[in-house]
Amino acid sequence: MFDIKILLEKAAEITEKRIAVIMKNESMVCPEGFNLGITYEEACKKAGKNYKGWNIYMSETYGTRCFVCIGSDKYYESEATDLVMLLLNSALERDASAEAYLRKAVEGKYDAAELSKLEEELKACLPGYLLLVDNLGGSGNEVLEILVNTIDVKISITHENRIIALAVEENITEACSSFIKNVLSELLIECEAVIGGKAELAKELHDLYKNCIEALCLKHIYHLGDSVLSYDGMYGYRTAYNLDTKLKESIKERVFTAEFMEMANGELGITIEEFFKNNLNLTDTAAKLYIHRNTLLYRLDKIHKCTGFDLKRFEDSWLFKLAWMIYKEDAS
Repeated sequence: MFDIKILLEKAAEITEKRIAVIMKNESMVCPEGFNLGITYEEACKKAGKNYKGWNIYMSETYGTRCFVCIGSDKYYESEATDLVMLLLNSALERDASAEAYLRKAVEGKYDAAELSKLEEELKACLPGYLLLVDNLGGSGNEVLEILVNTIDVKISITHENRIIALAVEENITEACSSFIKNVLSELLIECEAVIGGKAELAKELHDLYKNCIEALCLKHIYHLGDSVLSYDGMYGYRTAYNLDTKLKESIKERVFTAEFMEMANGELGITIEEFFKNNLNLTDTAAKLYIHRNTLLYRLDKIHKCTGFDLKRFEDSWLFKLAWMIYKEDAS
């Protein structure tokens, strides 16, 4: 969409008028910050007319319908509007081409001969983080609109009922958290955002997409409640999942006694989850559980007596955390 933004700025400068583009999932206005006040559905009905102080012109390229709006008191057509439409179509064609190559890159469906073309078509979008958005709740277009309005998305596609995007942000995790909150607030949908990693080259995108899928699988296996997943931050779960089966059994037998297993599904299990989530911080964990600090210490002491592991000590806690992940894997 970078080409379209530049086009709008130039067109507004030349025509000395307000100009906007309305697409299915987003709208852009020049000058920025000016209230357009027209939805995509309204533009579909009012194309070829003046509406709310805008002349609305329709364009359709590669099956993608969009609308150019030029600020005016009455509807007219001119060489200037024809030129703007021509330039817009050219920009949309470049976007459509880039989306097709992103799909190829993500699916890994290209050979060595196509690689240079792939890199050329996507170089304007890289480097960038590969994001996957899942659980769209049947509102993919609305979720995508919130995504591009919250995060600096360079390009996006819908693939297997999920949104895949390349984005650039200084703090991608915080940006994804804001996006998830906005979707929940505006659409009441609890979607998930997965950060596959940062790509410098197009040839890296297929592996990053596989990272996203693996992260979603690990979320399911280990019953993770996080709405934002970062593959790079899931080393512990990846390590636990790939351990030798015999080693897993040995660790479980070493850590989990019969007495402890009977209590693991109750309040002790919830306490363990929250304690690890809060990085072994007693005060934060007690606050999250709405219990007194002494109550938390009593529960941790109970775990110590049942297993022989004192979770307040790092030497004990890391092995117990590994065993706990294995336990959750078996329970899934």
